[in-house]
Amino acid sequence: MSQVAIIAGAGAGAGAGAGAGAGTDTAAEAARALAADGLDVALLDADASAGAATAAQVESLGRRAMTVRTDWTDTASAGAAIEQVCAHLGDPSVLLSVVPAAGPGQLPALSPQQWTDTTAVPLRAVFLACQAVLDPMARNGGGRLITIADTAGAETENATVRSALEGLTRTLALELAPLGITAHLLTASRPVDQLGTRAGRMPTAAEFSRQAARTVTMLTGATADSLSGQALRVGAL
Repeated sequence: MSQVAIIAGAGAGAGAGAGAGAGTDTAAEAARALAADGLDVALLDADASAGAATAAQVESLGRRAMTVRTDWTDTASAGAAIEQVCAHLGDPSVLLSVVPAAGPGQLPALSPQQWTDTTAVPLRAVFLACQAVLDPMARNGGGRLITIADTAGAETENATVRSALEGLTRTLALELAPLGITAHLLTASRPVDQLGTRAGRMPTAAEFSRQAARTVTMLTGATADSLSGQALRVGAL
C-alpha cells in the first residue's frame, strides 16, 4: 500500500468560493504532520502556488510532494488532478478536505449567490473530492477520508455546512466500509467538561490548526483502523 495523502483545498479551502485564512494554516499543519508520519503529500487547490511553501517543507522532511491546480467544483478538473497524483506519487491512502469558515452571515443579509457560494460550493467540492479518490483508494487497499471544517459558528451558512458534512461523513462510513475506507469529520468547538457542558473558549485559528493536525495523524494511524463515521470536536486546550 502506497502512503500518499491528498490535501484538497491546500490554499484557500476546498471550495472555489471559500475565503482564505485559517484553511491555509490548517492544511499546512496537517501536511507537515502527515509527512512527519511518513506520507508523501499532494497539495491540490485552485491556486497551486498557495501550496508551494508547504510542499517545500514536506520535502525538507524527506517526503515527496507536489502541487496541482484543481477546481474542486469541476468534475473533470478533480478527476484529472487525482490522476496526476496517482501517476507521480502513487494511489492515495488519505484524502484530507479543508473547509474554512464562511461567515459571518445571517439569513436577512444573505443574497442567494452568497448562500450558494458558502454552502453549495464547499459541499460540492468535498463530494467531488471524495468521489474522485474512491477508485484509486480502493485499489490501494483502502484509506481515510477526513474533512476539516472550521465551521463552529452559529451563522446560517456555517451551521448548514457543518450539519451537512456530519450527515455525509456518517453515510460515507457505512457505504465505503466494504472498500476498507473510513470517514471522519473534524470541527472547531469549545471544550466540554465531564458533565457534558461546554466550557472555556473557542480555539484560535492557530490552536485549531495544530489540534486538527494532531487529530488527523491519530485518525490515519493503525490504532484508528476500527473507527469510522466520527464527527469530532476540536477545542482549545
